[in-house]
Amino acid sequence: MSDIQDPLSQLWQGQTAEQPDIQAITKKWRWTKVKQHLYVCLDVLSVVIPFVLIWQYMDELDIVTKRIVLAILLLSVPFVVYLTWLRRFSLGWSSESTEKYIQQLQKQLANNSKIAFITKHSIWPVLVLIGIQYFALFYYDIFPIEKLIHKAVISSCIVAVVFIAIWIWADKRQKRFDKELLELNNLLDGTITNHHK
Repeated sequence: MSDIQDPLSQLWQGQTAEQPDIQAITKKWRWTKVKQHLYVCLDVLSVVIPFVLIWQYMDELDIVTKRIVLAILLLSVPFVVYLTWLRRFSLGWSSESTEKYIQQLQKQLANNSKIAFITKHSIWPVLVLIGIQYFALFYYDIFPIEKLIHKAVISSCIVAVVFIAIWIWADKRQKRFDKELLELNNLLDGTITNHHK
């Protein structure tokens, strides 16, 4: 009875596993490194540019807006440091080993998924801070109520459009990175399985 094999099992055992294209993986890793360096630059500029603008127009802003915007910028610094730390696998890595390329790519894809998740959910604290800002502007009677309502409506519309776009973009990126990591792991598992036969 044990000599008879299931035809489906025989077919499964007889097929060859797809070999990973090492050059394609290496090329992908190099492109990932370039993109991660650009993202780090954008992250840093996203804090530096608003800070410079606030500094330039400091005299024209009311005290509440100055404090809220500076608080947001100061809270952004640890966030940018953390994002840079998550990108660490692709920053400055120059190993020639294919195995190291693959390991670093796997780690970076996993961290890219985390970055997208964090980006998606970083919207909530910003919304809270914007709400606090408008409450403080109202409470300290910085603007006449009509002007405050007008500013709140306009900024709410802008924030809604921008934050919805960020949410959709980050969600798609998270799903894409999860899929790429799964595909890479499946491809490597097929290779490893094939070598053990």
